Order: sequence, then structure tokens, then C-alpha cells
Amino acid sequence: MKNRTLFFSFVCCFLVLPFTTKAQTKTAKEKLDAITADYWLREQKTGRAFDLTSPIFPDQLYMGTKEDFGKDFLYFTKVQDQLKKINRQQLPVASLTDFDLMSWIAKLRLEATRFYDLTFPAITPYSSYSGAGTMFPRLALRTPTDLQQYQQLLHQFAKLLAANLDKLKYQDSKGIRLQKNETELAIGLMKSYHRAAATLPMYVGKERLMKFDTAQQKSFQLEVTKILEQEVIPAYDKIAQFLEGDYFKKTPANVGLSQYPEGKEYYRHLVRWHTTTDFTPDEIFNIGQQNVVKINHALDSLRRLTGFQGDRKAFLNFLQKDQRFLAATPDEVGARLRGHLRRMEPVLSKLISIRTKRPYDVARLPLALEPGMTFGYYSPPSESDSVGVYLYNGSKLDQRSLVSAASLAYHEILPGHHLQICLQKDNAALPPYRRNLQVNSFLEGWGDYASFLGEELGLYNDPYDYCGRLLMDMFISVRLVVDVGMNYKSWSREQAMEFMRQNVIESEEQIKTETLRYSCDIQGQALGYKMGSRRFQELRLKYAKLLGDKFDVIKFHDLILSGGCMPMAILEKWLDREFGVVRP
Repeated sequence: MKNRTLFFSFVCCFLVLPFTTKAQTKTAKEKLDAITADYWLREQKTGRAFDLTSPIFPDQLYMGTKEDFGKDFLYFTKVQDQLKKINRQQLPVASLTDFDLMSWIAKLRLEATRFYDLTFPAITPYSSYSGAGTMFPRLALRTPTDLQQYQQLLHQFAKLLAANLDKLKYQDSKGIRLQKNETELAIGLMKSYHRAAATLPMYVGKERLMKFDTAQQKSFQLEVTKILEQEVIPAYDKIAQFLEGDYFKKTPANVGLSQYPEGKEYYRHLVRWHTTTDFTPDEIFNIGQQNVVKINHALDSLRRLTGFQGDRKAFLNFLQKDQRFLAATPDEVGARLRGHLRRMEPVLSKLISIRTKRPYDVARLPLALEPGMTFGYYSPPSESDSVGVYLYNGSKLDQRSLVSAASLAYHEILPGHHLQICLQKDNAALPPYRRNLQVNSFLEGWGDYASFLGEELGLYNDPYDYCGRLLMDMFISVRLVVDVGMNYKSWSREQAMEFMRQNVIESEEQIKTETLRYSCDIQGQALGYKMGSRRFQELRLKYAKLLGDKFDVIKFHDLILSGGCMPMAILEKWLDREFGVVRP
């Protein structure tokens, strides 16, 4: 009997233990996948990110309060702890990039929580266009529940604007204020929303409500109008009134982060975030200066080749003001951009084989944004709008030379942002968080590298188009100098403007908006363009040297575009594995 009992117990253990172990023990990949899925769900639910190709509406909009910073601190500390418990060596090769990405995200996001006091709310021209307000025109409305959620988000948006005002007041109490000229731009932007509700970007026109009957459409539009008139517009008004009051009298004339307590530490963080490198601000400053000298030599050679009679300054003035480089109307700007894209389309297959089915176009910026923007920005497709659009500045055309129009078109649309972003968003092989991940040095670096590819494809055969390419390269190289100069080396704005006047063809008005962008609006962001494109070229040379005749430039580009945005060090690890130059 005793032996029978022992046998029965043994059999039970044998049957139960494997099941229990399997249920309780996750593989390294399963643990990592759970972390990435939870991270992306949290990003959407808390309004930190918007998946505009998905029906998911955020539970709330991200307010950027001190409490939110505290929650981020706890969350990303937990993510780091979870990642430490995963043995990277036990992950399949395909998951190594996800592990590296989540480690990088957690580290930088945790670091960012130190700088609540220095993070200004998104009320300035460049920061605002990527803020929550731009989400509303792109949300898909298909069910009655969507309509209810849209209204709730509008209520939330009014609260977000109130939170922005609270943040400004908090910073004001600490002596941290926007620079005077930037404050003027912010006031103008806030006041531009004081207009008829039906003209605001958050309003919903009939064309987006065709899936609903007439009664539902009217009821919804009335409710949206009510929220806009009674909550959103007054919230904008309150921000404008605050900025125009005693706040404005105390705004500093100086620019840059170095004027604030811990400003240099915050800027070093922004450099790491936007360049995804370990370069110091001083090293980036020196790279920028070296590039400026190199490009000026190239422009001098080209000036002599064209037979231009005059010095470099006169040549730049010619490229800026000659009528052949100026558009007569805003529509002509769009026509010139489209013309360059038509030249790119038939030859691109020589360097890149993969394509997006998403259409593209160009259009004029919203008028309210034009005073504070030098060029414009690319707006990717969403479920409510299948077209990716580059929105260009159509104001003051006598001051906007189009000599760089070809380079700009290739940067923004093809093979630049439109191709890269659409391929990433539509790549079902990537997990959702990676289909929506934006890494500045990759995103903007690819845009500039895409402009560079126009050289290889023979699309700058007109000497003035090639001048435009060099001037675009000059523009992003100058940014390395003046961004670091104003935020880290205590340069005055006038000092930065003079450096730009000596090296770029942008008008005085454009130089004014650019120097405010670098020093007061989205500090550090402009560094990603040159530092990213520089790294793409270095990686291409690396694999061409290592692989010799086996190197396939089309495969190199296709791999970059199929993998989605990554920090540069992680991209290199991934490419090493894909090209088989190191062990996984």
C-alpha cells in the first residue's frame, strides 16, 4: 500500500510539474515581447504617442505635468529592472534589436525625467505642429463610439491647454521663461486660434462624417462647436493673455538653455536623444565648423565653374535673389517641387528597390504656422487621409529662394521622409511600437541622405541645382555650430545670426525664425540631420570596404528602409548581423 501511494504521488508529480513549469516560466523572448507590448500600449493610452493607422483612441492626452514625469520615472525604472532579468544571449537573433531598442528608450526616457523645469509646453511654432492638436484632423471616425471618444478628447485638449498655462506659470515662478522674440511668436500662434470654430483644425467637416446619417452629423458638429467655443478657444485666449501680461515684461533677451540652472546638463541630454550618439556638444560644434569650411571650398569651385563674376558673398546673394530662383505664387512653389519628384521617380530603382503604395503630394502650410517656420514639414498618411503631404511655406516668396528645391523635394518625399515613414508604418513584420517609433537622427538623417542620393542619380546635373544641394548641406552643417553655440557656448542670437548670414542664403526673416527654433523652440533637434546623414554615409563606406565586390548598395538601402527607425549604434549592430560581418 505504501509503495502504491508513492507510485501514485510520483505519477501525479510527473503529470503536473511539466504543466506548472510551462505555465509559469516564460522564455526570454516572451518576456521581452511583453515589455514592448506593454510599453506601446502605455504610450497610446497615456497620449504620449498616436498610432494614426490604428483605431485605438488614447484614454487621455499627455499633459506633461510633474506627476506625469514622476510616473515616467517609476515606469522606466521598472522597464530597466525587467530588462536586466532577461539574458540577452538567450534571445533569438530577430529579437536582439528589440532588446537594444527598449534598453535605449528606457535609459533616455528615464534620464529625461530629471528635467521637468526646463521642458517648455508645446506652444511654440515648431513644437506645436507635432503636438496633440495635430492629431484631431487625422483621427478616423467610423462608429458612434468614435464620435463620443472624439468629443472626450476635445474636452481633454482644453485641459491640456490649461496644463500648459499652469506649466508656464510654474516656470515663471522659477525664473524660467521663453525668450522675448519667441514669446511674441507664441502669442501670435495662440491668438490665431481665436476664430470661428468651423475653421479650426479640431473641427470635423462633413466629408469625414459620411458614414453617419444627417442627424448624427449635425448633432456631433454642434457638440464639437460647443466644446471649441466654450472650452478650447478660451483656453488658447488665456495662454495668450498670460504671455502678454507681466510675463512678457520679464522675458529674457538672451537665448539658449545655458542661461537656465542645469541648462547645459539638459542640453547634453538633448544631444544624446537627438543624435543617438555619445558625441559631446563641443565635438559636434567642431564637426559643424569643419563642414562649413569644406562646403565653402566646394561652392567657390562651382562659382568659378559657372563663370560668375564676383566673390562668394555676391554669389550667395545671386542665388538668393535672382528671379529664376523665386516663385511668383505659392502654387508655383508646389509645381517646382513636384517637377523634381517626377525626375526622381524613374531612376530611383538604381539605388532602392522597395516602394510604398501610399501616394504623396505637396501643399501650402496652414497660414498660422508660416510666420514661425522657415520651410515646412512632412505630414504622413493616416486612416482619415491616405496621402502623405509635404507642407511648404508659401509666404514672402520674394525672400524664399528655390535653388535648393530639388534637394528639399528628395529630402521630404522621395526617397526621403514619405518613402521611409510609409514603409515603416506599413511593415507588418515590425512590432507595433517599431512601426510608430521616431528616432530623430535616423528620420532626419535619412532625409538628408536621400537628398545626397540625388547626386549619385545624376539629378543635380544643372549646376544651380547642385549649388542648391551644397547649400542644403551647408544649412544643416551650420545648424551644428549655431545650435550648440546658442545652447551650450552662450552665443548671443545676433552672433548666431551673423554666422548664418556669412554662410547660408536664407533671408533675414528666415534666419530669425531658424535661430529661435534652435535656441528656444526645439533645442538639439536640428543636430540630427547632419549627424544622422553623416553616419549613413560612414556605414555605407564600412560595408563596401568589408564586403568588396559582394556589397550591394540596393540591399544596403532596402535593409535600412525595412528595419524602421533605430538609434545609430543599434542600426549598425543590426546591419552587421544582416550582412554577416559579425556573429549575432
